[in-house]
Amino acid sequence: MQQVSNATKNHTDANDRPFHSWYQFVLGYPPHFVRHCLTKFCIGKENLVLDPFCGTGTTNVECKRLGIDTLGLEANPMAYFASRIKTDWEISPSDLETCAREVSTAALRSFKTFGLSEDSQLFLSSQLPNKEREVRPISQEPKLTPEQMEVLPKDFISQKPLRKVLILRELILQVSNARTRDALLLALANVTVNNASNLAFGPEIYTPKKKRDAAVASSFLVRATVMARDLESKPREYGRSDIVLGDARKTIDYFKDRHSVDCVITSPPYPNEKDYTRLTRLESIILGFIKDRQTLREIKTNLLRSNSRNIFVKDTDDVFVRGFKEVEELADQIEAKRVSLHKTSGFEKLYHRIVRHYFGGMFRHFQSLRGLLSPGAKLAYVVGDQASFFRINISTAELLGKIAEGIGYSVEGIELWRTRLATATGSNLNENILILKNEE
Repeated sequence: MQQVSNATKNHTDANDRPFHSWYQFVLGYPPHFVRHCLTKFCIGKENLVLDPFCGTGTTNVECKRLGIDTLGLEANPMAYFASRIKTDWEISPSDLETCAREVSTAALRSFKTFGLSEDSQLFLSSQLPNKEREVRPISQEPKLTPEQMEVLPKDFISQKPLRKVLILRELILQVSNARTRDALLLALANVTVNNASNLAFGPEIYTPKKKRDAAVASSFLVRATVMARDLESKPREYGRSDIVLGDARKTIDYFKDRHSVDCVITSPPYPNEKDYTRLTRLESIILGFIKDRQTLREIKTNLLRSNSRNIFVKDTDDVFVRGFKEVEELADQIEAKRVSLHKTSGFEKLYHRIVRHYFGGMFRHFQSLRGLLSPGAKLAYVVGDQASFFRINISTAELLGKIAEGIGYSVEGIELWRTRLATATGSNLNENILILKNEE
């Protein structure tokens, strides 16, 4: 890989923002990492690439730009929605921009009706040639349900910006073209997090300052306009992308007719105390993917077990690594440390189970994946070492490599991707690239 400083290795370059910037997951890797792997593995337009933990589609978007076909699998509905829209380049840019202007105009008028205000000097639909408007101001203000408010963390968004976001959502739902409507909803998700909310990421999610108000309609129009420009400048020829909502522990179930994957580029969750659903909670509620505690639980059930908030009584992934010495010893060490420190919280009692279920789930993933891979297929997994559980080090890449070898893969190397500061210990931990080869 070209020389890039550790501080900027995980940043998206300005030239890589088209399509990628539509909506990005804070924990994802940048497009230049995908290009590094494609070059390293000699992957070209004749090959098929899979990302089984595709998040918001960085691998899929970058391969599409380069004319390479991809498959993607993602269990988080919000991230799946984003990756699906980001790889749909058949969206009409003119229709997208026109509808965005209509929505923004109707939003400003609706804000006024409901006692909200927003200064805007932007070019709105009222300045377009006269035509029958598809999107009209609303007369009844939308609200979140009590069940949604119950799962929305306190202070994620202030009242006025939330009201504006919900009004925009209702206006977008008037758009009849499904492709355009979904793209506008993704623009709204982007604006909700980056312009309307109180959220910041660093790497944990937090709320540094409450915003009493925000220019939601104006920011939405800017975001949608950027998306339209990206669509206008798309490559003349580009790869195909097939993105599916599903559980990576059962990868083959979603692609039973595809048995020629030549390359895997991905980054699964790490075993730690990070609740991945919390990172997308706000926009998931706004777009309706989370309606109550039950739908939130259902989402967590389909995720790889990696934190105490998605461990359930009926989980059985641990059985797949029973007798795997390194995992058993690590889990026992964590539990012994808990006992010695007299830690008795329910979350802390789950730490040793997280380790067993995480590596058991990854065993299931590696095993399921093999039926899709071509002989000699190359795989790159970005995974980080962890110290979240009583500061006991978890060498994630090394352990995953040994598990993969037991299934029939060969480990071609573990490369350092970058170092990052561990919030639990204040020390630097390695984030590595585990490189595997399918030996069948």
